[in-house]
Amino acid sequence: MRKTWLGVLVVTAIGCGGGGNGTLPPDGDRPDANSGSDHPLDAGHDADDTTNPPVNFPDANIVDAMLPTGACNPLAQTGCNAGEKCTWIEDQDNPPVGHIGCAVVGSVPLGGACADSMSSVGDDCVKGSYCLNGTCKQVCDLGGAAPSCGSQGVCQEYSGLFDSSGSAYAGVCELSCDPLTQRVGTTEACGSPTPSTPTKGCYGYGEFSCAPVPANTLTRTDRQAPSTNASGNPYLNGCAPGFIPFFYDQTGSTVTLCSGTCAALEIDNTAAHSGNQLGSATALGKLPTGSTAVAGNSTCATGKKGSLPSSTCVFMWTYVEDDNGDLPAAFTPWADKLGVCMAISQFKYDANGDGTAETPYPACATLPPRSAATPGDFDDAADFGCQLLSHSQLVGNARVRPAAAVMTGARISRGTMEITRHDLL
Repeated sequence: MRKTWLGVLVVTAIGCGGGGNGTLPPDGDRPDANSGSDHPLDAGHDADDTTNPPVNFPDANIVDAMLPTGACNPLAQTGCNAGEKCTWIEDQDNPPVGHIGCAVVGSVPLGGACADSMSSVGDDCVKGSYCLNGTCKQVCDLGGAAPSCGSQGVCQEYSGLFDSSGSAYAGVCELSCDPLTQRVGTTEACGSPTPSTPTKGCYGYGEFSCAPVPANTLTRTDRQAPSTNASGNPYLNGCAPGFIPFFYDQTGSTVTLCSGTCAALEIDNTAAHSGNQLGSATALGKLPTGSTAVAGNSTCATGKKGSLPSSTCVFMWTYVEDDNGDLPAAFTPWADKLGVCMAISQFKYDANGDGTAETPYPACATLPPRSAATPGDFDDAADFGCQLLSHSQLVGNARVRPAAAVMTGARISRGTMEITRHDLL
């Protein structure tokens, strides 16, 4: 029996609010265009990155024009004879190489167990679906048009799938999931047969869906190195479930480490919030080798989702919003509760706008909450990702992007981040 390969998932900027990484002052401050003011939460960008363009995915009509001459359309399911479907046909197993072509329509329904595509035979799934990792999955439009995944799924782009020229023409639907509990509904570990040794995990930034857990990743937790591709870029699933490649090692470094996802709470110098550094102790969370989600496992405490005494659960929305201050619709329910563990002792920011990160990142518990009394940059907890979305922006205030930041970055992919393939014997 030939080996079955897991697809390589590519996270695109559509899952990050159109490519956004948190480039605006979270409290809606409007620095003067000539002031040279900066903001620590421009952390998602490289120092020379001054633009944040949206990503536009092709629909079925545009795909028709992009396809190689004579190729069928996998979204519109046109270009094939009766009794055939337009699909991705794998020509070579390792490394995987394939092409878009016509194959005989199979009889296995969506969600059914299937045999992967090989040569001109194709797979045995029904028209409009593709066999990935032994399951028939809906082929979908990456731009959200038909065919879509509906409210319960995410259209994922996979490297080397429906891709003949370096640009994917289609994706496949994967289940939406909870990045803290790792559940799909009430199903543990994205449906892994044994949740304590998961083979599937919930990964993502702007939207979250189930993906394979590669071998040797369960120990890749907070501030551990993720697995990478041949170019040294982290795989999105290169960390243990519940962790994602996110922050650099420290200010000045370009080495990305895994960071724990956490249940964020507001942190500031008020009595109600000063003790919230680690996140919510009552929120459920699943550790990589745990059998189920348990209260307290979504905090940044050492041995949970954090690893250093300075680990702080900062809100993830500050890194996911785009340059207009918008969040992807799929992320909206998570905006006021999902965070990521940041070891703030490792980082500095450019407080004086001279282009050099010289000032240690402050503990939010030492800062006041955003208010009319704190209208400037770097003077409240909102400026450092420690306030609710609703408490961190001036409603109706036009959002103006400040000068390019110089600080450590959240390594949120501005293009693609693959999910590694591995054998299932």
